[in-house]
Amino acid sequence: MRKILLITVLCGLLPFIQACATATYGKAFEQTPTPGQYTSKIYTNAFASQKEATDRLNEESKKFMAEKGYKSYKIISTKTETFPSAVTFVVQFTK
Repeated sequence: MRKILLITVLCGLLPFIQACATATYGKAFEQTPTPGQYTSKIYTNAFASQKEATDRLNEESKKFMAEKGYKSYKIISTKTETFPSAVTFVVQFTK
């Protein structure tokens, strides 16, 4: 009976104790040899998925476009890394 109660309580609290976190650690975009193409590594915690990383990339891309004068961007490729947990994006910006 105690086990059932414990499982019920933990399942009820799970949505409140989990949190998705992403970070760029100050390096939002790094230039590649191709003009207008940049890489961005978005680090995630154990609860964040590629969707959260993509959402963070979209936020960072909008800031970057405003700073550099780009009009649009397109995600060329993604690579998921397990340790450290991160998603590396290759992004093409156009003016």
